[in-house]
Amino acid sequence: MLSSSRHVMLPCYSHERPKNTQKAFAVVRYGGEEATLSVEDGCVWMYLPGPKPARYECWRAAAITFGEDEKRAEDERHAGLDDGIGWSCAGDVLFAGFWLDDQPELSEAVKRRYEALITLCRAKGFGHFYRMWNYLGAINADNAQGEERYRDFCCGRSQAFEAMGVSLTDLPAATGIGLSTGGVAVYALAHRETSGVNIENPRQLPAYRYPRRYGRRSPSFARGTVMAGAQQTVLYVSGTASIIGHETVGQTLAEQQAVMVENIQTLQKTATEHFPELDSVTCQSLKIYVRHGKDGSLIQRAMLKIFGGMAEQSPVFIADICRKELLVEVEAVFIGQ
Repeated sequence: MLSSSRHVMLPCYSHERPKNTQKAFAVVRYGGEEATLSVEDGCVWMYLPGPKPARYECWRAAAITFGEDEKRAEDERHAGLDDGIGWSCAGDVLFAGFWLDDQPELSEAVKRRYEALITLCRAKGFGHFYRMWNYLGAINADNAQGEERYRDFCCGRSQAFEAMGVSLTDLPAATGIGLSTGGVAVYALAHRETSGVNIENPRQLPAYRYPRRYGRRSPSFARGTVMAGAQQTVLYVSGTASIIGHETVGQTLAEQQAVMVENIQTLQKTATEHFPELDSVTCQSLKIYVRHGKDGSLIQRAMLKIFGGMAEQSPVFIADICRKELLVEVEAVFIGQ
């Protein structure tokens, strides 16, 4: 029988800088010219470069198993900035992230920083990763050796997971998206007690099984991760695009949107086979990435119509996507009871 998580982290979005971060573990700002990482009053602040206006993503703990220590994740918060890694934790949940300055080649530096991230989280007692984000400047450009920077990044990430003994089936849900300027930003959610249940999509080859044509090392993530509690179950959907098997499908926005939506729906159906409570879900949030700004409002309206949710919890970001031919990518958080 799977053990129940007591808390997970969920995002809340706003156009303005949050004024009260007393209960926040982290705030990630998208938009602006500079990248910074700091820890203030127990909260990690990550500023990522990107088009304005800025959007703020605030991470707070949410109880999914209710009990007498339900407030534990709010009352015992600890935070710090160690070896360039900002972290904040309480109870059974932790947020941690780093910024890596740009490099002519990424893999070696990414490997070292990923290993440091995993080491820190384990040392703090949070060895179970259940969601990760990876943002790369010039993601589709070539590095100094003529290798695409995303593939260069994937090599270092894969080597780090292997060196740290993280098996392929333990890889969590993740997103890999471009930034407007160079450098690499990575942040992760980890749990003290419970491993998430990673879900693959039968329409897609697991990313970590991609053939060598996609780079020296395959991308390292699951299509989705489920965190189950006694009262609520959360499905974290990785960044999802128009890919069937391992091939990109569709040339137009409409074609890619249709395949992407079916991929998300298929992942939901597969997760429901393991967790029946996900048969009826609330869309807690969507995160929409479009290569061209003109497509943002169209995709947002379509996603809200299909999956529900609120517009303020479904921000649109203009960004390059991990394959040059992809026009749109969407990630999601669904909650079942």
